[in-house]
Amino acid sequence: MKPFFRLTAATAALCIAGTPAAWALTAEEAWEAWVAIAAEYGETVTAASTSRDGDVLTASGVAVSMEMQDMTLDGTLGDVTLTENGDGTVAIAVPPAFQVAMSVAPEYGEKVELNIDFTVDGLDMTAADADAGGVAFTYAAPSMTFGISDMKVDGVATPFTFTGAISDSAGTYTKAGEGLVSNFTAKSLQIDFEGRDPEGGGSGQGTVTMADIASTSTGQGQLFFMDPAQLPEMLKSGASMQGSTTVGATTFSIEGVDAGETFALSGDMDGGTGTVTLNADQVLYAVNYTGFDVTMSGSEIPLPEVTLGMGETSFNMIMPIAQSEAPKPYMLAVGLKDLTIADGLWNMFDPGTVLPRDPATLTFNLAGTGRWLIDILDPEAMANPQGMPGEVQSLNISDVRLVVAGAELTAEGNFTFDNTDLMTFGGMPAPDGTLRARLSGANALLDNLVTMGFVPADQANGVKMMSGMFFRPGDGPDVLTTEIGVSPDGTISANGIPIPLQ
Repeated sequence: MKPFFRLTAATAALCIAGTPAAWALTAEEAWEAWVAIAAEYGETVTAASTSRDGDVLTASGVAVSMEMQDMTLDGTLGDVTLTENGDGTVAIAVPPAFQVAMSVAPEYGEKVELNIDFTVDGLDMTAADADAGGVAFTYAAPSMTFGISDMKVDGVATPFTFTGAISDSAGTYTKAGEGLVSNFTAKSLQIDFEGRDPEGGGSGQGTVTMADIASTSTGQGQLFFMDPAQLPEMLKSGASMQGSTTVGATTFSIEGVDAGETFALSGDMDGGTGTVTLNADQVLYAVNYTGFDVTMSGSEIPLPEVTLGMGETSFNMIMPIAQSEAPKPYMLAVGLKDLTIADGLWNMFDPGTVLPRDPATLTFNLAGTGRWLIDILDPEAMANPQGMPGEVQSLNISDVRLVVAGAELTAEGNFTFDNTDLMTFGGMPAPDGTLRARLSGANALLDNLVTMGFVPADQANGVKMMSGMFFRPGDGPDVLTTEIGVSPDGTISANGIPIPLQ
């Protein structure tokens, strides 16, 4: 490198090092971004005054308020300081304790007033420029607690306590343009509550614990805490949100007494997940829980205790919500897998252990395409629909499985619908397709029900004879199969043989 270029490069480097970076965030910008993010969650954050002393901006008398349908929140944080660190970031310090007053006054029902006390120990919070051109807030807190105090119902003091403790929490909030992205993690959450009916002798208490909590969300527009009546218009304006949550090992315990009657409920869960997406086109919702066990007891339960277990529980839904010319996908899937009940409950109706007590399962998946003929986000269109509000073009049935008491039913099928033919099937679109099913262990189950005295023998024999109209022998003993076909001309057949419906 020639001397001139070396001198020029060195001078430029010194100038850059000796001046603030062009992308450095100021304390004022951090404060403005904090106020804007709060607004995305429906909060109004204000300061009585702001003042700067060197690199420190102090927002004095910071107040927080929120108004929702039938509910208001008001609180004062105190003084908040924002310190420019010299590296383009801003350190934010808030008082370790503050209180928020909450009031819920529904049109029909009791008015509830209470205070929520917050304490945050060791909070480390920093603001910085985000890659997307916005501001990112990063925080971590070894301990956060919150609790309810001074609760009143219709002006009458109510003895109720509610406390929560969150350990090792951390997260980020990023505001860029109209969008908002947040992430949150916590090692554990514990909630304890206890209450008593001021007008009677009833009382109750409980504890809930969760481990390994994590959540993420992205959104555009103020959908997080909004008036439900405003939702249709906000979605039409482009508002949207997506979020997911996971939790680890969870336990709960609740017990109570009222008028001399006692009740107790306890249980645990290995973990669970949940996701949601909402926009003007569709809504997606999914939850899944594994390893759920619950135990119930009480003076009105005719057993010392009742225990239930569920290996896995799932619910998934996709539903289009926008009016459209082209068909859109929909889906509903439910899974209740490996349901078990204690022998004590079994023995109440099967003392001779006639029925197999293997875990029960129910699953199904309904998916296909359809479209809305009206704008379901328009209250007037929903209140006065002209004709059919929507059409279903296709239906795919899969993952159908019912296992109970030694019998098992599985099924799958595919159907299309002619929405121009509403006469053949009495106002329903004419279907065209086939449902295939396999049933095993049904005769053995009928025989067991006869042995138990639940079904008369002649009725059981009648059912077995009638099954020949719809089923044929399958690939093993006590196995039946069938194919139910539906034709556009109105013909319904079982295994190719038309079924007389009258």
